Amino acid sequence: MKIYRDPVTGYAVRRYTEGPERNSKLYFTCENFSVDDRYFFFHKDSVPGDLNGGCCRADVETGEIARVTDDTFRGFATDREKNIGYTCKNETEVYAVDLDTCEMTKLGDLPKGGQITGHLTAANTGRVACSYHLANKLYALVILDPGREAEVVYRTDYRLGHAQICPTDEDLIFYIHETEGDAFQRTWMFDVKERYVRPYYVEHPNEWITHEVWAADGSEMAMMKLSPAGFVDGGKGEIHTGNIIIGDKDGRHFDVAASSTQLLHPCLSRDGKWLCADRISYLGAKIQEGVVLIERATKKAKLIATTGSCKTGADHQHPSFNRRGDKILFSNPDENGLAQVCVIDLEQVWKDW
Repeated sequence: MKIYRDPVTGYAVRRYTEGPERNSKLYFTCENFSVDDRYFFFHKDSVPGDLNGGCCRADVETGEIARVTDDTFRGFATDREKNIGYTCKNETEVYAVDLDTCEMTKLGDLPKGGQITGHLTAANTGRVACSYHLANKLYALVILDPGREAEVVYRTDYRLGHAQICPTDEDLIFYIHETEGDAFQRTWMFDVKERYVRPYYVEHPNEWITHEVWAADGSEMAMMKLSPAGFVDGGKGEIHTGNIIIGDKDGRHFDVAASSTQLLHPCLSRDGKWLCADRISYLGAKIQEGVVLIERATKKAKLIATTGSCKTGADHQHPSFNRRGDKILFSNPDENGLAQVCVIDLEQVWKDW
């Protein structure tokens, strides 16, 4: 671990990894820290001649790193409340991981011949859910209840992704139609009991909705609504406004919670008082990339950390809060554009807020 002072914001940042491989934090749509905030989790890529990649954990204070799973596992995500991780081995075997001891317990198997299309997610009841590409090439939503066989609850020929079961409602699964860009209607909710699917945020012409995330208590969702300038006409290098909108659980009411330039991936603190997002070059606009902190009550937005430019989407900053909400974990692309994990302590930011 190394501590450096951000050349633009002046804040101290802890950097925990360095290349040549990519070291990227978990996706922002799941918890990234253990329940006691002692550890955070990230994925280390293997490099030729080195098979030590996989999911790793880092001690926030000491910087000590230990491997949790190897490269035969994927889809690692942590539980919203319990000190448990969930991961998938050899595409179909689902395991629970004790985040203190790293001991694994097999929970069951997903349908043979398929693969997950994102990370695993879990409700507070222990039900695990994911979006899935079946062996017959259809896409599906799959649930796995403790002690029971996995069940395919929904099938479609649309490419599904970003599936997130509601943390406090095991019968509600959010998912998207993945186009790797804009979609006519991206966001959807599936009711497991009723086997009923409906749009979540109903899109209108010239709206681009992306990068959605549940609040930890399952009461609302945050997402990015990009401005129509640029993507309607193909982009001309203008700076674009990213609006963070927050909707209730049912998708009946939405508010603009924050607006700032070139935002992309939003995340909510567990107490609901703060938002963070990455500021990224996209749609032809080149800017200084970094991490923005937003006070929800006032909508004040402040750049708190600058980063390098991302080589790929996997190298995006994807910032998210620890469970106490006083630190933000983010990926900082190195000189080669590859993610390296960093943490910024927000106490120093709040002193001059």
